[in-house]
Amino acid sequence: MRLIFILALFLAGCAPTIREGAPLLNKVSPQKADSNPAVKPVTELPEMWWKAFNDPDLDRLVDLAMQGNPALDEARDRLEEAQARTDESGASLYPHVDSVSSFRRQRLSRNGNNDIYNGKTATIANVFPLFVNYNLDLWNRNGEIVSAASASEKATRAKYRQSALMLSSAVIKTYFALSTAKNLAAIQAEIVRLSEEKTDLLDSAYRAGIRPKNIPVSARADLRKSKAVLAALHQRKETLNFALVELLGKTSEEEIRTASTGIPERFGIPGRIDLDLLSKRPDVQAALWNVRRAAHLEKSAKAAFYPNINLFALTGFNSIGISDLLGPGGATYAYGPAIDLPLFEGGALEGRLHEREAAYDEAVHAYNRILLAAVRQIADALSAMRYGRQKLDERTASVDLRNSETSIARSGFQSGVSGKLPYLEAEIRLNKEKMAQMEESLNWLYSITDAATALGGGFGRWPS
Repeated sequence: MRLIFILALFLAGCAPTIREGAPLLNKVSPQKADSNPAVKPVTELPEMWWKAFNDPDLDRLVDLAMQGNPALDEARDRLEEAQARTDESGASLYPHVDSVSSFRRQRLSRNGNNDIYNGKTATIANVFPLFVNYNLDLWNRNGEIVSAASASEKATRAKYRQSALMLSSAVIKTYFALSTAKNLAAIQAEIVRLSEEKTDLLDSAYRAGIRPKNIPVSARADLRKSKAVLAALHQRKETLNFALVELLGKTSEEEIRTASTGIPERFGIPGRIDLDLLSKRPDVQAALWNVRRAAHLEKSAKAAFYPNINLFALTGFNSIGISDLLGPGGATYAYGPAIDLPLFEGGALEGRLHEREAAYDEAVHAYNRILLAAVRQIADALSAMRYGRQKLDERTASVDLRNSETSIARSGFQSGVSGKLPYLEAEIRLNKEKMAQMEESLNWLYSITDAATALGGGFGRWPS
């Protein structure tokens, strides 16, 4: 036994060391969101941040998607599978107790050592009700594999959160787009009505000899264009409705109920965005757990160079001939160590270790890439919020001016100072400006959703 341990220590000295590996990004330049006029600084992004819109229809749809979306159900199944693999690998750290029995008819050799049974056919019975096998795992090879499985489970859990995050973001943005499309279609229908009235008025003026023929023709072309825009908006509305039905995990083509979402002046974003905040993103968490998994597997590959020692023990009965199996001479037992010494593997151990080293570097580079992408996404989202808010404010001011213009035209028409045509044209311009404002409002809501998604969307601790 002493010789075995001396040999084990000698082989341990021949085992390669874990090299440093690829560098892991451990800091990012913090961003200050509190200087952004579109941001209301908060301590952290709240869970279910979309409830800040106070839209019960939106809340209901997000809840439905979380319960019935097939992609999220698939991610949940992958999580359960990873949990089962962790439980399975953890069993290697404990003794295994089995019961082994065998019965066989065998022709025994005349030159054997079975005395009176030599040259005869006999029934050989082995009954071991207690068979214990325990891997000492002196070099923590199995422990590293178990830790790798646990890290893989945590990475899968983070990916599950990422699936929920992206699903909620898709539902929210599609809901906003559908609600906007409905409102745009309603306003465009009013533009078509006003354009028809304008065209009829110009036709009457042409027949009366007041207007030249080209003017009503031009108005009729504008009317056709307005009807084409209305048809495109109806198609857009139906397409978005189908997309939302799919996100909810439904097969029916029912019309989704939407309400007018309140447009916040500012949105709550943490004032300081640093690595601690970025680490709450599910995709960053998953990437980091993948790095840890790769590190554990690399250590396990290094431990494979050391001797593997198992302890075993068994007790039971064995006999040549069943009649003597349970007799006083049939009892047997055995115990002792079983040692596996990797003397020559033809380069298999080195190849496996190099593979694990490369996998670790790959996981580190993936983590660094995802972290840098997260920084860029947050910067883009904050920029979109800042300038999206400015564009929306400018559109709102333009709508106010168009409202004033329309009021003046309406007063002139009602008082008889001017005709109806200037009033109709002012109404059309006002409605077009309202539609442009709605598009900017949608972009503003998109930028809020993108910012919340880039910050982890409140899913950093979900599911608990």
